[in-house]
Amino acid sequence: MSTDTKNGQQHICVICGQSTHYPIELNERRYCSSACISKYREEAGEQQFQKDSIATFEKKRDTGWIPERALMYINMCRRCNKDLREMCKANQYVSGLHREKLRQSETVPWCCHARFNLSSALSDGTVPLESALKIQAMAEELVKNSAKSEEVVGPEALRKKMAKQGGLKGVTTTIIDIAAAEMAKNPEYSPFEDKTPKEDGDVMIHYAACLECDPVFGAECEEQAVEKDLNNCVEQVDKMTHSLWCEHTLQALSALLLNKNMTQTRIQKIIDSTETIAKEKSDPGVNTRHLFIALGRAVA
Repeated sequence: MSTDTKNGQQHICVICGQSTHYPIELNERRYCSSACISKYREEAGEQQFQKDSIATFEKKRDTGWIPERALMYINMCRRCNKDLREMCKANQYVSGLHREKLRQSETVPWCCHARFNLSSALSDGTVPLESALKIQAMAEELVKNSAKSEEVVGPEALRKKMAKQGGLKGVTTTIIDIAAAEMAKNPEYSPFEDKTPKEDGDVMIHYAACLECDPVFGAECEEQAVEKDLNNCVEQVDKMTHSLWCEHTLQALSALLLNKNMTQTRIQKIIDSTETIAKEKSDPGVNTRHLFIALGRAVA
């Protein structure tokens, strides 16, 4: 939320002219909704949209706290394979469709990226809601109960971070990855009838989520995410893949290794299942939607 918003000021959307107390800011311009920012994205083109996004992040970093990984992640989108980027864009609606349904059963704060990823597990109708709720419950248990982290989290440094005085702020992407790894007991691929709904409504443009995040929550997210680098998790899983993977998805996949109960055999089965699901949908590569469908299907 911007400072102007906190002061109660209204902003005019540059697309539809509607006023809003909760604008989405993109390079000095304000939008009232994801729908309007999507219209601008279509008009300006993907390359200009990415330039505007980078400019927004740079400005925010100069005027206040911004996680370094947020800038790193948006650069991943800039250098992404064109076909993969278009696929990701096309999947935004179905991937985020169940966000509000999942929000209803949350008992601690959730990073909106983590919620979006869990929602994407439900995006093709092959994963029952009960499976997603099991992952949700495990993630929240890791937030509430440091003893559970001792059982599940591998790196000692990360366990200490998760047991910090005052408790954790909420569920980050790293925490949901560790929770999904814990629940994905049956990772062997099985075919299912695809029940992906047609797009009919607003999409979630979540490039700005880190900009709007509470700084304390953002700092917690970053200190957890860096454990993937310290433990060479990305390098390990990258060697195990065979298809084209979105860099964000490799980050999520690598965090599964932060779960002490994850084995090389099981993660290879998760990778194989994920890549088969992407092929099943005739997609040009793998993004977080495919990974979380695979994880959701694997829930015991």
